[in-house]
Amino acid sequence: MNEVQPAILFVDDTADTRELIEFSLRQDGFQVTTAQTGDDGLALAQANSYALIILDIGLPDRDGLELCREIRRFDDQTPILLYTAFADLLDREEAKTAGAQGCLRKPEDTARLASVIHSLIDPQHNGERQT
Repeated sequence: MNEVQPAILFVDDTADTRELIEFSLRQDGFQVTTAQTGDDGLALAQANSYALIILDIGLPDRDGLELCREIRRFDDQTPILLYTAFADLLDREEAKTAGAQGCLRKPEDTARLASVIHSLIDPQHNGERQT
């Protein structure tokens, strides 16, 4: 009997990053859908159900925090994780206010990504919670 893989939406404008994270998360047992723009990510988030959404901050058509706020207008349940090279510049309080459950720095925190995702979507998992 096959176990259902948790579905993740990953929105990032860099093709190499999308491919790397998609490959890595699939290896960790996740089903991954990717989007290159905020508009595409928003459309996918509206049309589908995900266990978790990962957003880059620097998207070509909108800021990731803005996208997070837009998603929260119709979905206040799905955990959202910000994954950005600008984590040091990100105001964590602003990220929480926008509706994000955490923020990881790329590429440094890539190895921790699956563990943080598990901690956000599986309350029984003993992984770490990133805030």
